[in-house]
Amino acid sequence: MDENKTQTNNKGNLKTVRTYLSDMADTVRANEISVIKVALAEQNKQAREDLYRKVEGTPVKKIFWFIGGLVFIAGAIYGSTFLFKEKAIKETPQIIMRKGDSLISYDEISTLTLVDTENLISKINTSKKEGSKVSKIDSIKFISLVKEIDGSKELIKIEDIFLGMKSTAPSSLIRSLSNSYMIGTYTKNGTGSTGTTDSNPNLFLIFQSTDYSYTYAGMLEWEKTMAGDMFDLFEFNTNDNKIEINKRKWRDIIISNKDARVLFNENNKPIIYYIFIDKENLVITDSVDAIKEIISKLIIKNIKPL
Repeated sequence: MDENKTQTNNKGNLKTVRTYLSDMADTVRANEISVIKVALAEQNKQAREDLYRKVEGTPVKKIFWFIGGLVFIAGAIYGSTFLFKEKAIKETPQIIMRKGDSLISYDEISTLTLVDTENLISKINTSKKEGSKVSKIDSIKFISLVKEIDGSKELIKIEDIFLGMKSTAPSSLIRSLSNSYMIGTYTKNGTGSTGTTDSNPNLFLIFQSTDYSYTYAGMLEWEKTMAGDMFDLFEFNTNDNKIEINKRKWRDIIISNKDARVLFNENNKPIIYYIFIDKENLVITDSVDAIKEIISKLIIKNIKPL
C-alpha cells in the first residue's frame, strides 16, 4: 500500500493525498524517533516502576518498618529519661561526711536540713519527740544537722549550733570546741510491742575540746546562764522561768567514777548534767542513764579516761 496517492483536480494539477501511515512516518522522521528508541523508553519506564515498587516494599515490609520506627522512638524516650535521671542524681546535693561526724555508734539517724539556725531548737525537739524506731534496749539516735552550701550538704559548724541555741556561752568556750560534735537521743527501753516507746527519749550533746583548760574554765563560767540557755532545748520539768532557774546553784556529783555537775529544780530533782568523760569529750544531757551509755560506747572506741 502506498503511503501517498496522487489525484488530479479539475484544473489538471496533481494533489497529494496523505494517509495515517504516511503521517506516522513523517512524525518519526521529524522527531528522530525510531522504533528501538520507543522500546527503550518503554523499558526504562518499566524499570522505574519496578524500582518504586521495591522502595515502597511489600505490606509485610511496611509493617516491619512501622514496628521498627516505634521501637526506635521508644528507645529514644527511654534513653532521654535515663539521661535525665542520671543528671538529676548528679545534681542532687551530697552530704559531705567528715571524720568525727558520729562520735559514738548509733542505731538510727535523723538528718535535719536547715536553711539557717533560726528554728534549730524546735527542729531538734521535733526529732526527739518522734522517739526511736528501733526495737532495742539502750538505743541511740543520731540527729545530724546539715545545711546546703553550693549544692553540697555540710554539717553545721559548732559556732552556728550555739548561735541557734541563742546561747550566752563565753566565746573562749566556743573557740575551744572543735566542729566534731554529736547531738542525739538515748532511749532506755527501746520500742514496745505496740510501737510506742516504753520510756521517753533523753536528749544529749557531745562536744569535743581542743583545749581542756579553756573548755573546763568556760563551762564553769557558763553555769551562770547555761540553764536558761538550755531551758527550751531540754524542756525542763520545773515551775521556774529562765531567769529564776539561772539563780540555782550547780552541784558536784559522781557518775561512773567521774566528776560531774548537776542542777536541781525546786523539788530537788536533777534536770541537767554536764560531765567530762575525758579531756576531749564533754557531754551535756538530762539523763544519768544516757551518760553511762555514752561512757560505755566511748570506752569501746578506746578513748582514754580522764
